[in-house]
Amino acid sequence: MFNQPNIPYQNALLRRLSPGDLASLEPNMERVALPIRTQLESTKSVIEHVYFLENGIASVVAKIPKGRDTEVGLIGMEGMTGALVALGGDRAAHDTYMQLAGSGLRIPASALSSALSESTTLKALLLLYVQTLYIQTSYTALVNARSKLDERLARWLLMCHDRVRNDRLAITHEFMSVMLGVRRPGVTVAIQELEGRGLIRATRGEIVVRDRDGLFQLADGTYSEPEREYERLLGKID
Repeated sequence: MFNQPNIPYQNALLRRLSPGDLASLEPNMERVALPIRTQLESTKSVIEHVYFLENGIASVVAKIPKGRDTEVGLIGMEGMTGALVALGGDRAAHDTYMQLAGSGLRIPASALSSALSESTTLKALLLLYVQTLYIQTSYTALVNARSKLDERLARWLLMCHDRVRNDRLAITHEFMSVMLGVRRPGVTVAIQELEGRGLIRATRGEIVVRDRDGLFQLADGTYSEPEREYERLLGKID
């Protein structure tokens, strides 16, 4: 596995590609701005592009009838959308859209599929990432089923903080209610509790992380296992 410090990309997967694998993708990649709510994938629709985020956060959101949506995956500069393309698929299982505005590199899914068919090293690397995403989503299912809302919120804020690398998260209570799969009043109460403990500061449309260590303690074991697995499989993100 490579780690190229001098390439002009901030995405962790692109930085880990061999020079040859990166060269095979670059002619088909383009930089794109990704405003909030930009739709990257739609449920049961053909995946047109795969996105390697450089900043911002994308949410993978599962839907059932009557508006009962919930986030099942979180993607930032450590990863990519279109995990099913790496597995040989061509249709999205869930919606994926930008939760926090950012930018990245996109490549047509067909071009990535062709590159994957020609390079075992490229496929091996991207499958390692798919494995880490699977681990993340399985822990999300466990946490959503077994943990209290304040613990879940602390975990989610830590995961966002990892990817944004900034103490300020531009996110509304309404958006967080979808991400956590709870009603907005419940999110408001949980935010007030974390704010009362001095862990965050909440303003309109923004959460400021004040005490990351405190959030880690509150998360009570719900955070860090998927992060350790990412580091084990793909290495520490610089």
